Amino acid sequence: MSRFDTVTHFMRTNPLKIISLNIETDRHFDRFIPFIKMKKPDIILLQEVLKKDMPYLEKAIGMRGRFVMLAYLHREKDQPGIGLATFTNLPIANQYQAYYFGDSQKIPIKYGKLDKIARAILVTKLIKKSQHYCVINTHFTWTPDGKPSEQQHKDLDHLLTLLSNIPEFVLCGDFNAPRGTVIFDTLALKYKDNIPKEISTTIDKNLHSAGDLNLVVDGIFTTPEYCVDSIKVIDNLSDHCAILAKVNKKAKVMKCQA
Repeated sequence: MSRFDTVTHFMRTNPLKIISLNIETDRHFDRFIPFIKMKKPDIILLQEVLKKDMPYLEKAIGMRGRFVMLAYLHREKDQPGIGLATFTNLPIANQYQAYYFGDSQKIPIKYGKLDKIARAILVTKLIKKSQHYCVINTHFTWTPDGKPSEQQHKDLDHLLTLLSNIPEFVLCGDFNAPRGTVIFDTLALKYKDNIPKEISTTIDKNLHSAGDLNLVVDGIFTTPEYCVDSIKVIDNLSDHCAILAKVNKKAKVMKCQA
């Protein structure tokens, strides 16, 4: 008589290639677009994207995109909006947005106050060679000095509630909260922080208006179902560094035991 045991391992032959980057609106197209075309990722997660630029970015990158509005830039109607955008040409099983501050019916007017921007997750469930992945894009609440605020704590609670309804995922974005502070570290207690410990900053010291801040504020977090096989933090693309990662997913195989 024989029996079957379930053996779990990571599928390392078919990783999902991810790029996440805060592009600082339309200031750095000549920097990051050639980089994306060279690296040929499966999915791209961008923050601080202008809605008006979506057709151009789709054509330049060669991928379909979905945009989530977080704020209008001016009082006047039909003025540019700013938000999240995720691009992929892989088959999409499901894609949706959910706000943890504000909502789609009450989009704030920015006026330069980043703490007044709505905050959302853009969830993309996609398929690569029969393997299903869930990748989430976000741009978390900003504070002027990098220190936790009451609003950040409220928004983190709401974000964690949204994430609790998603069984397994890869969470990427600009978290506007430095590693080593309570907001970032709370996420790192619940999910795996995959930015290597030797990385001391994800801010580009030459392109960011504040210079060399030496802060890790961008991240890629994973639930246990996922493994980041390789990761690079790359500068000279925007005022933030890009995160380039290869992600694998666990697969369960039935193994026969005598």
